[in-house]
Amino acid sequence: MASDSPKGEFAPLFLQLKMAALTLKSGKMGLRGFENSVFCCRLPVSGGTEGFSASGSRFPGCSKAQPVSARQVSKQLTRNWPQIKSELEFLGRHLTKWNLVRAIGILSTARKTRFLRSKKPKYGSMNKGFTDEELERFMGVVDCPKMHLLFSFQAVLGLRIGEAIRVNIKDINLRTRELRIFSEKSSRTDYLLIPETLFDSTLAYISNYEQEISASQGFLFFSLEPCRRTRKTLPHLTTQTVRTLFHEYVRKAGLEEIYGYSSGAKPKPLFRLSPHSLRHYAITNFCRKNGGNVALASRFARHANLQVTMGYIHTAKDELYESIERAGNRKLLNRIRKLQEGC
Repeated sequence: MASDSPKGEFAPLFLQLKMAALTLKSGKMGLRGFENSVFCCRLPVSGGTEGFSASGSRFPGCSKAQPVSARQVSKQLTRNWPQIKSELEFLGRHLTKWNLVRAIGILSTARKTRFLRSKKPKYGSMNKGFTDEELERFMGVVDCPKMHLLFSFQAVLGLRIGEAIRVNIKDINLRTRELRIFSEKSSRTDYLLIPETLFDSTLAYISNYEQEISASQGFLFFSLEPCRRTRKTLPHLTTQTVRTLFHEYVRKAGLEEIYGYSSGAKPKPLFRLSPHSLRHYAITNFCRKNGGNVALASRFARHANLQVTMGYIHTAKDELYESIERAGNRKLLNRIRKLQEGC
């Protein structure tokens, strides 16, 4: 914990923590009492509901006339991060296991609520992937050779967008046609065979952009604006750039489809097709052409859980209905039909 007395809106909290820590050190208070003191501490605020008064405010100047936005609060906390970090480290050293778990749970819940996508299904039985016809229309309007090859890697090999943008010339085995893939999601390295047609297209692309690829540390999908690079700029495309170009091509192909809107203060449209839809198509197409072998499709998708692969494989409605008809007991239906006629 910092020795200097903190200033600003966290001063009352830090003074209370410091006094509790001194009492703990002197032996007059046990760890349990210290925790109660910390967890029960409150900053002095006014009793009103429409803003804190200037005298007892966590953020001086926060009142009805000058409401504090979430952005201002975030900036203020960022400026006080060294003090907050010191406080968290102090609590981590002295809290009991139970209260430490409680504290971690609070932060974990806040992280999931604010920054992680909901795990609840959003689109039910809707096909999030491309159909054969849609993919043909989409690829037909992609006039940039770089983007055409990148989307081909996704649609044929099922690469995630983060994996596709990082394909390096060193990851391609020219003798075996294997592609080495490092999956950040699972932190492991996998290998996939590049189909001959895609392999030939890749070699032609490398031949046409040899200098640009060499200048970009061997990344096939080098940055679109090399002249504007800085030390912090990545040598390859960013996921945001790919998403922006993808949606432009989707609109150009007339495939833009909104299936809902996000929740929140500013709802955003949810599009059925996204760059990840190419991966959906690749996994579904692979499973269909290999006799519905889900276990093999799971290895192709590089999933650790077979149930995850099942969520990617889409079954068309006509295929489902035909399977239902084939599975029906026609003899039983005929017997029931005769029974109906006899009544």
